[in-house]
Amino acid sequence: MSEEVPRWPDSLPLPAKVNFGPRRVHLLPADFESEGAISDILHDLYWFPDDHYYLFYSDTLKLTSEVATEFEASGVVFTEIESYFYKHPKPGYERDFIQVFPNGDYPAWRKEAADGQVFWRASLALDSTMRREMDLNESAARTRDAIADSEDLVDLKPNFFGIGVNLNSVWRRFLAWFKSR
Repeated sequence: MSEEVPRWPDSLPLPAKVNFGPRRVHLLPADFESEGAISDILHDLYWFPDDHYYLFYSDTLKLTSEVATEFEASGVVFTEIESYFYKHPKPGYERDFIQVFPNGDYPAWRKEAADGQVFWRASLALDSTMRREMDLNESAARTRDAIADSEDLVDLKPNFFGIGVNLNSVWRRFLAWFKSR
């Protein structure tokens, strides 16, 4: 990836308005073959709710039955499915798809793309029940962290010439170690 900052071409007039929308994430069935891929997408759907996540699949490139079952159980839902998507024909656009309808009037490069394999685009979202559950888990984790990080009512930090032991911390660590056994 180039470190060069993109510049507007001098041959074109400056745009009157530039919109920066949400990030669009294009996924393929192969992206879900690795261990933990579905938990990664759950994480992203939860923490980046404004982004758009799309799964592109075809008759030959589709989710395995195991992954589809795990998808269904995880709380990831398909909100919309569209057709007539094709891989972008130009180099450098490997994960980009364009929509070309059968009877549309398009430039030659778009018609060239329509000669390839047709894909469907499924919009992914987090089920509202799963989102609430994740909200509760996050809230509980923050509460636990706040309680653990709170100040002690009584400080037990005996020291000798500036070197000491925080007995409160020793006690908490001992309890945590003992509970984990």
